[in-house]
Amino acid sequence: MKVAEIALKALAGGLFVLAFAALAQTIAPKRFAGVFSAAPSVALGSLLVTVAFSGRGDVADAAGGMIVGAVAFTGYCLAAVPLIKRFGAGRGSAAALAVWAAIAAAGYGVAR
Repeated sequence: MKVAEIALKALAGGLFVLAFAALAQTIAPKRFAGVFSAAPSVALGSLLVTVAFSGRGDVADAAGGMIVGAVAFTGYCLAAVPLIKRFGAGRGSAAALAVWAAIAAAGYGVAR
């Protein structure tokens, strides 16, 4: 990856973080503000720079990976609460991470 591409991804991600943070300030309740601040804005900035440098094919691959990662993270979140309650913080988190890894591996296997 070229230095210019990395720098533009960082700049675009930062600008989108600022824009989404400003949007988040208008949303009530404030506990949802974080949903709009980080991941969506960085992903959008990264995809825009990728399409400019590499074309639509690479963007489709990156977006597919982001979708699989989001689904796996959702599985982690849903599994973490009951697993941590049952096994404690360390073992419950490790078990939830195993759930994430299984979902991510299956998702990437299907996506490829």
